[in-house]
Amino acid sequence: MLHRLFYAVVLTAATIVSVQAQTVRFDTNVGTFDMELNPTGNPGLQGHVDNLLAYVESGRFKQVVVNRAPADFVIQMAGFTTDTLTLPENFSDFPAVPSFGDVIVDEDLDGTPDFDITGLTNTRGTVSLALSGPLNSGSSSFFINLGDNTGSLDPQGFIPFANINDMATIDLILSLEQTSLPDGDIASSDIPILSNNRLVVVEDVFVLEPPVMFAAASASTSTESDFTSAETAFGPASSASFASVPEPPALVVAVGFMLIAVFYRRSI
Repeated sequence: MLHRLFYAVVLTAATIVSVQAQTVRFDTNVGTFDMELNPTGNPGLQGHVDNLLAYVESGRFKQVVVNRAPADFVIQMAGFTTDTLTLPENFSDFPAVPSFGDVIVDEDLDGTPDFDITGLTNTRGTVSLALSGPLNSGSSSFFINLGDNTGSLDPQGFIPFANINDMATIDLILSLEQTSLPDGDIASSDIPILSNNRLVVVEDVFVLEPPVMFAAASASTSTESDFTSAETAFGPASSASFASVPEPPALVVAVGFMLIAVFYRRSI
């Protein structure tokens, strides 16, 4: 019986795993929003995910400007950076975010993406890369759809790769006063501003820690052979279905393993 209990608890401990983080948090001087990367699990979007994470992890998304927010259309950011919150007099005073290069989605240059984009539409809350020209021209700048833009943006090749589930901060930015700079183009029109002509900027951005996943095992039926077969059946943690629970405190885990050791010794 104690052997069964031992292997059951070992199996339980073995199934406490972490999953890969897929959510990025943006802290702006207006509020916070979370971006869920590739929520549909489309493998063709891995280049978009890697691209955005490169900017996040390098720090290049810090102090980027929210440079465009036309009502009922999109909010655009991350194309330009600033070292001051004061609205400049000229658009040329905005330094561009240093680029890691373009995201390639049309390698054969036939004018269509090289992967299946079924279900990827520019509806409210979805995020797409801004394009300066053809499909392969997206880099750092992205926009968040404020409404249903499927009719206007989908045919132009804007591919959603992420989603904002809570749009409260985005809507707050949209409610701000807006202005435009005289020497700019569409990228510098409808700029949201705070009081005293202060810009809206991303102050910090980081990948959220992944949740700890847990799967309980039955002590009454688990045996040593069950442990081996279960380990084989489960395979990698990502292939199993787990329920999410808070991470157990380290002290509780330590005490649990001490009790297991005591029971195991007594059974020998």
